[in-house]
Amino acid sequence: RTTMGGAVVLDPAPPRRLSPERLELIERDDIAATVHAPVRLDSLRHLAPSDLDAVERAGDWLFSREWLETFAEELRAHIAAADPLDPGVAVPPTAWATAVVPRLGLEQRGSKLYLRGAAASLGDRTDAAARLEAELAEAGYTPVPVEDRELGAYLEREGRLVRVGDGLAVGAGAHAQARQLLVEECRREGSIALARFRDLLGTGRRPAQLLLERFDADGVTRRIGDARVLRRRASRG
Repeated sequence: RTTMGGAVVLDPAPPRRLSPERLELIERDDIAATVHAPVRLDSLRHLAPSDLDAVERAGDWLFSREWLETFAEELRAHIAAADPLDPGVAVPPTAWATAVVPRLGLEQRGSKLYLRGAAASLGDRTDAAARLEAELAEAGYTPVPVEDRELGAYLEREGRLVRVGDGLAVGAGAHAQARQLLVEECRREGSIALARFRDLLGTGRRPAQLLLERFDADGVTRRIGDARVLRRRASRG
């Protein structure tokens, strides 16, 4: 609190919605009781800088233990309801997330939060995965539609398929064989055209094009005119 023009200013930087209870707490110098969700430390220094021991702190942010525990419980509930293929939830898109997330008892991987040690699983999609892999094996170099995008992403992370184009995929084995044919031809001839790659695969133009575009995206090849050449790292591998 401070004094201005002979009057006592209880809260020079109040929230948008004031309540009589909040002002009463501030008047009693019970600043900690006014803190719930994260607020910046600087916003409270002018109130009672020596009376914040009862408030949790993470970096430049202050919050109550009750808020932290409630927020962690809410996140755990969302994780419990998440897809087993990716049992995580997005990191909160807030300014305080970087400071507060390490206090939640969760594991951050990239932009998501998981229970510590949690691993993705097929859950009730085991049969669907088996059917899709059988279809991929039968199709060979010809991409097949993957309607369940989450399942496709999971199987790709597991190294069991490779997505090409929009909503299509080939089996990991077919992808590896196609890459080998491509690399060997480029090493032998210096480059490869779409028509030649199509002939090597024994498939149609569209499947060959989709595979070449994926190899371009993965940094295996680069396009020069109507042909592809190996990038340096692929030519050394």
